[in-house]
Amino acid sequence: MRRGFSVALVCACVVGLTGAATAVASGGSGTVRPAAEWYTAKVDKKVMKRHGKGVHVAAEALNTECPGVQSPGISAAGCIVSPAGCTANYVFTDGTSRYIGTARHCVDRIGEPVVMQVDTATIAVVGTVSHMTSGEGEPGNDWALVRIDPAAAARWGVDPAVPVIGGPQGIYTGCGPIQALKYYGHGYGVAVGPGKPEFGVGTNWYDDGYGWTGFGAPGDSGSPVLTADTSQAVGDFTHLIVDFGAYLGSDHAGTRITEALRQFNVSLVNANGSTAPRVTDSGCPGRAPAS
Repeated sequence: MRRGFSVALVCACVVGLTGAATAVASGGSGTVRPAAEWYTAKVDKKVMKRHGKGVHVAAEALNTECPGVQSPGISAAGCIVSPAGCTANYVFTDGTSRYIGTARHCVDRIGEPVVMQVDTATIAVVGTVSHMTSGEGEPGNDWALVRIDPAAAARWGVDPAVPVIGGPQGIYTGCGPIQALKYYGHGYGVAVGPGKPEFGVGTNWYDDGYGWTGFGAPGDSGSPVLTADTSQAVGDFTHLIVDFGAYLGSDHAGTRITEALRQFNVSLVNANGSTAPRVTDSGCPGRAPAS
């Protein structure tokens, strides 16, 4: 990741077997976790061969890679195992296909297979990368979409509801300055309990990105962030900030969902399965500082 003049950031991901694009700011490599020991080349080959049918993994082993509650199926805030250890955010649709989102720096290329946890002891290829923002993991420009394979969807189901914390229900277009937030990710490390609901306060709002203060861990990259009171989708969580600069008062950053919708011709699927009105302008001035 390129280091800018005013802010240095660290991607909140876990390096996967295939080596996703997860370069970090200078001095930040300590936040990148190695691939799970059980996810060997042999396991990867088997998963790819079985595609959406899935491969069984001992629940206790899978929980070390994907801690917290996992809704059945291809789900919002689901755990991504490969190409990088990350978290999915929301379900989207273009009227024909369905998609699951994550951070841009969690994937390498268009057409790349993505492996997720689909039940308490199964991982499967759920689809392939179909859209990416132009940035290589820059604040406010860090989003990717995975087109969900219809066969995988038929086998496992698709759940647009974020576990534990609820939502999404519509899209947040406010500019703060102070907004209570909540998110759910599969990052792991010290102080991670049986679930991963977290809360914070948004303090820096730009047209394409935002900054907030809360708790995050490697593996949370891509996870959905919502307003605490109304469960509106705010964006994704992509960076841990290690040099506050233009994000004074924040220690996390992400891309706003309105920016993702501006770049991709899709709509958000609400928790109840309805389609949210497509909003591509946050109404906030300025662009998020690049790393």
